[in-house]
Amino acid sequence: MKTFQLFVRERKVIVGSPDPAHARALISQARERFKDLCGLPISRQSAPFRFEAAYEVVKEAIHAFLALEGYKPYSHEAIFSFAFERSLLTETYVRKADRYRMIRNDINYRATTVTIKDTKEILKYTKQTLIILERKFKN
Repeated sequence: MKTFQLFVRERKVIVGSPDPAHARALISQARERFKDLCGLPISRQSAPFRFEAAYEVVKEAIHAFLALEGYKPYSHEAIFSFAFERSLLTETYVRKADRYRMIRNDINYRATTVTIKDTKEILKYTKQTLIILERKFKN
C-alpha cells in the first residue's frame, strides 16, 4: 500500500483547511446511509447495489477524518491509506476495505455481480467498522 503522503505528492489528495463541520456532516451522513441501507431488502438483483452502498458508508466515514485534517481525497486508496496510517482501522480492516474497493470497482466498471452472501459479508463489516470509526470520531 502506498503511503498517504505519496498520494498527497501525486495530487490525489488536496491539502486545505480543517473543516470540522463538514467532518461531522460526513460521519452523520454515513450513519444515516447505513441505517437506511439496513432497511432495504437484499435480493440477487439488488445485491450489487447494496454492496456499493455499504462500501460508500465506510468510505464516507473515513472521509470525515480527512476533513478534520483539511484533506480532500480524489482516490479511494488514499482514504484507506490514511485510515491505516492514522490507526483508525487495523491492517486487517484496511485489507478488507481494499478488497471491497476492488469488488465495487468491478461492479461499477465491469458490470460484475455479487452474491447475497458477499453483500451480507460487507454489511457486517460495515456495521463493525462504523462502530469503530464513530467511537474514534467522538474522541
